[in-house]
Amino acid sequence: MSSVFFAVFFCTIMNSIVSGLWEKMRDDVLRTQAGHIQIHLKGYWQDKTMDNFMDMNEDVIAKLGTLENIENVSPRVEFVAMASNGTLSKGVAILAISPEKEKEKSNLPIRLKKGNYLQETDDGILIGEGLANYLNVNAGDTIIFIGQGYQGANAAGLFPVRGLLHLPTIEMNNGVVYMTLPAAQTFIDMPNGYSKILISVIKEKHLNTTLKACEEIVNEVDPKKYEVLPWTVTMKELLNTAQSHEGMVKMVMFILYLIVGFGILGTVIMMTNERKREFAMMISLGMKRGRLKIITLLELLLLTLTGVLFSLAVTIPVTFYFAHNPIQLTGDMAKAYEELGMQAVMFTTVKTSIFVNQTLTVLVFAAITFVYPMRKIRKMKITTDIRV
Repeated sequence: MSSVFFAVFFCTIMNSIVSGLWEKMRDDVLRTQAGHIQIHLKGYWQDKTMDNFMDMNEDVIAKLGTLENIENVSPRVEFVAMASNGTLSKGVAILAISPEKEKEKSNLPIRLKKGNYLQETDDGILIGEGLANYLNVNAGDTIIFIGQGYQGANAAGLFPVRGLLHLPTIEMNNGVVYMTLPAAQTFIDMPNGYSKILISVIKEKHLNTTLKACEEIVNEVDPKKYEVLPWTVTMKELLNTAQSHEGMVKMVMFILYLIVGFGILGTVIMMTNERKREFAMMISLGMKRGRLKIITLLELLLLTLTGVLFSLAVTIPVTFYFAHNPIQLTGDMAKAYEELGMQAVMFTTVKTSIFVNQTLTVLVFAAITFVYPMRKIRKMKITTDIRV
């Protein structure tokens, strides 16, 4: 049945694209900007000040990296300071990173537009192109930073600009500075000090198990000192976006299902009315209405299953192809994706649940439409419907 074929095809492709878009956005945010798990000092989540920064031994950080489901462990020092060049100054967010680990986490080097990437113990910085234009600096120039260090200590220093970055959002491009961890720890006068540790996992379905394993490791140091939180707590905005996304997908799919349902119903009504004379003649020749209903039902069911199987045979290769060969977006749509911090590509997702759910939903709609021919056969008037 062509209507069933197109119903399964369009519902599955639509759901696959929308789910793929959301999963890609969430994955990009968690893997490049945030983390699936965050470790920090107890009290830091309620009061994100420098006095609530934590110290952690390098051996403990290395041990976290050996856990089975962990992809990346990225210690961070994040604070704000005043950046100045001559008479120009601006408040900026400083992200202190491990340059080598950041290569794996966010592919930061590919955003470098001018200059050189940071070395692990570099005393230089990387800044966004927008901030560079505002402060009128270029790669090789020096910026003065003035801020507050750990426990109220004065913090000031000169930092050479190693390179300029094109960052994914306007806010980051105009107000973010990348610095190495040793340089930041020296600047705030807190050796081995971190604001937090971000952890990316390989398989999110094992997040709870990995979370417990991380808790066990940090609790060995001090069971009351650290806090280990999943992204559903640390990234409330992302979680709210996920819930809004699910609601939007359900609404869109509901509308699509209504269209699909009426399409299948129209096809069934047309097929039934075209065969009224055939049904009337079979009944007049002695076939019981109950047996005719069963035969008609089996026929419709066979046509429906054939349409479903044929549709899956086409849909599955299509979704797998675009999952591994995403569509490259250009123009304004590409810019919109980049401003959200996402790659300008459109993926499909190939979760088994998508194919199963769409198939079952269409089959349910098709089964409901079968009521029409059953009712038509039951109420059929032989003397009227047998006429040409």
